[in-house]
Amino acid sequence: MQHRLIVGTGDGVFEVRKSSDSAQIRYLGLKEKGDVRWTVSDAENPERIWAATDRAGVWRTDNGGDTWFEKNEGLVYKHTLSLARHPKTETLYVGTEPACIFKSVDQGDTWTELESLRRLKTRRDWTFPGPPYVAHVRGIGLDPADPDVIFGAVEEGWLIRSVDGGKTWENIIDGTEFDSHTVTVIPDDSGVIVSASGKGLFRSSDGGGNFEKCDTGIEHPYLINVAVHVDRPNVLFTAGAGVPPPKWGQPGGPGGAFYRSIDAGVSWQKLTGGLPDRIGAAPRSIAIDSANPHKLYIGMNDGGIWVSEDAGEEFSLLTDQLPPVISISPVSIT
Repeated sequence: MQHRLIVGTGDGVFEVRKSSDSAQIRYLGLKEKGDVRWTVSDAENPERIWAATDRAGVWRTDNGGDTWFEKNEGLVYKHTLSLARHPKTETLYVGTEPACIFKSVDQGDTWTELESLRRLKTRRDWTFPGPPYVAHVRGIGLDPADPDVIFGAVEEGWLIRSVDGGKTWENIIDGTEFDSHTVTVIPDDSGVIVSASGKGLFRSSDGGGNFEKCDTGIEHPYLINVAVHVDRPNVLFTAGAGVPPPKWGQPGGPGGAFYRSIDAGVSWQKLTGGLPDRIGAAPRSIAIDSANPHKLYIGMNDGGIWVSEDAGEEFSLLTDQLPPVISISPVSIT
């Protein structure tokens, strides 16, 4: 079995394969489409990959990146920031700016807006710190056991949830953070929801009814997504920067760190094995290889990718030769 990474960057999509002690990097395209904010691979057909771009909507390749096709029919907004695919129904969901969610039941060929999201009264409070001050759906979380449950992380606008497949929505405000980044439904225990934000982590143990802060051990609160160990869903990973993006270019930089939880997100431990005393770059994406759940990848804004082969005990630098990394999708090819 061959292992490769599909990496979304600020300069297109790349494929990274490990060869002996080095990494082989191949450019796959979409450089002119803006930042590639999220990539999703088809587990049954690893040559099929979807990419959400921030200027040109959603694109799909069916041959491993040799050719790409625009897949935006019905997609009103082409500023796409999040992408998810349900493991059972194969329904695709994409989050946009302005903050809307669209779904596709035909592999991305056509999209339908979940229009009731626009009727949330709290939308008037959603915003974003920088121009044009418009909120967006930065993260989407799906319940593997219940396709009707859809979560969204709104930057900035707390969390949103639908329990009827997107027919109706609620804005989950109490116990969550206004600057929400991602939301993850823990497999095998869909009552546990973990949301990463610009100010730490928040956790629900009742399916999203109630949230509370769960960042014991977290010292770097500007957090990216949460990755779940495939065989041990109580083991979670995340990473974060010490300061938000406007301060990343200042002296001292963002100051990144990696974390692991062994109690489904209640508490966290900083990971240090094989890492420098101070990580100068900011983490942007974290992913686990489903075919090898001990293998963990973390992409950085300086173009580096760190890899752990033993569930976070030790890390090594896979490559530092990429453009700024934004998203990572491991793919296994038999």
